[in-house]
Amino acid sequence: MQCGLSDVVGARLAIYPMQDNFVEVILGAVKAADKTGLAVLTDDLGTTVQGNRARVFSYVKEVFLRAAEAGGHVVANVLFSVGCPGDVPEDFDFNVKAPKIEFPREDMNIACAWSLYPLGNEEYFQVIVDEISRDIAAAAVEVESYHYCTRLDGTAKKVFDLLETSFEAVSKRIRHTIIHATISKGSPSTAKEKIEL
Repeated sequence: MQCGLSDVVGARLAIYPMQDNFVEVILGAVKAADKTGLAVLTDDLGTTVQGNRARVFSYVKEVFLRAAEAGGHVVANVLFSVGCPGDVPEDFDFNVKAPKIEFPREDMNIACAWSLYPLGNEEYFQVIVDEISRDIAAAAVEVESYHYCTRLDGTAKKVFDLLETSFEAVSKRIRHTIIHATISKGSPSTAKEKIEL
């Protein structure tokens, strides 16, 4: 199969609540999130979700916010992908209209380490530079370059908006695009402090 022919957007999500009742928090968030128009499968390593871009990003954000609303320090590890040559739609309807979702606490502050992978293109690095430069110029969040990732700090709504907008823009240029993000809420560490060991 030629790279970039699939319209399926997928994500792999793992949630890590740093609290004793982590099983209840994880499963509660996954079960409560709206699955309309999505294929969702949860196993012992995380949750895979497939559908159209807007629904997949909405679901991932909702699961994270529901887990984060439980309090304490919560981390999510997420991979978003589109245009994978081996991807095939599971059991979902791209055209279904999802109900309006009331997201819990979209205004909570989060931090995110974000990496962008435009695949199958020799000019991939310039695509990354262009997108990060555009995001820095237009961002409603703090954007800082790190080795191997870009750090985003801001409200959950604005960080997830940037991730989705960037994913959409890059995938229009490079059909097989992946984003990896580590998202954290409520860390006891001082933000951006470099810890000497």
